[in-house]
Amino acid sequence: MSVLRVTKAALLASVFSIPFGFAASAADLILTSPEPVEDQYVDLVLPAVSAINGKLELDFGGITDPESATFRAAGSLSVPIGERFGVQGDVAIGNIDDSWSFGGALHAFTRDPSSYLLGVTAGVVVADGARLVAIGPEAELYLDRISLEGWAGWAAIDYDNIAMPDENGFFAIGDVAWYPTDDWRLSLGAASILGRESLKLATEYQFSGLGFPLSGVGEVRAYDTGAYSFRVGIKGYLGDPDKSLIDRHRQDDPPNRALDLFSAAGDLLTAEPDGPPDEPCPSENESWQLVEGEWVCEYNNES
Repeated sequence: MSVLRVTKAALLASVFSIPFGFAASAADLILTSPEPVEDQYVDLVLPAVSAINGKLELDFGGITDPESATFRAAGSLSVPIGERFGVQGDVAIGNIDDSWSFGGALHAFTRDPSSYLLGVTAGVVVADGARLVAIGPEAELYLDRISLEGWAGWAAIDYDNIAMPDENGFFAIGDVAWYPTDDWRLSLGAASILGRESLKLATEYQFSGLGFPLSGVGEVRAYDTGAYSFRVGIKGYLGDPDKSLIDRHRQDDPPNRALDLFSAAGDLLTAEPDGPPDEPCPSENESWQLVEGEWVCEYNNES
């Protein structure tokens, strides 16, 4: 698979022209706007977060390398800070190859739900023997029924096993989403974390008539190692039960970035150290020794 490069999305400020209608009466004279009322534009700037809200997520699936079933559960809580700012906390738990991982993320952002979100997000995932952290700017751009979403910056992974060298460097996660209807989202995404690349195709559909906001979700992801994964699940929202899916995504809580780290990390969290090379050392008095995460030939200690 070709190497993917995902860069930070740049946001452009939107400028709107605002038509004004007015009416004045003097004696028997009444002046009105020439536009019908339903066609007149009302300048209403919504808050960055509509109200305290959240979501709960649960999904099951599988991955081909390591060949295993997968399970994930997560939750998010978003809180408005005044009119123009918001914060969100994410938590998540996952199981792959009988190994449990735990994660969390914290968002701080400003947003105009009619055009953009801009903020900073930090996330961490703790697995058995490994810890992955990521921090950087997060941005979203809303273009009618299309959303451009990205999170990028610096990431690092630390291993308990000295045979596994620690890594740090660039990461980026991005999605292009389209809403065919107000309650249906289709998205194509890409991710790169410390040189591990992947592509995904995902969907979410919010069911109507249930009396509470519930969505079905699905995702297929392909990794540059040749492995792929799939997931299906449900997502329940805490907040206005009558809000459409596109409005939830733009007025309430941003994506759970702890889950994004789980998915995009690939085999980083489950990697095992390589054994010594198959070929023998040049000298009979040498043997393969692990030195600072690399196998090298060193002379045997004489007894």
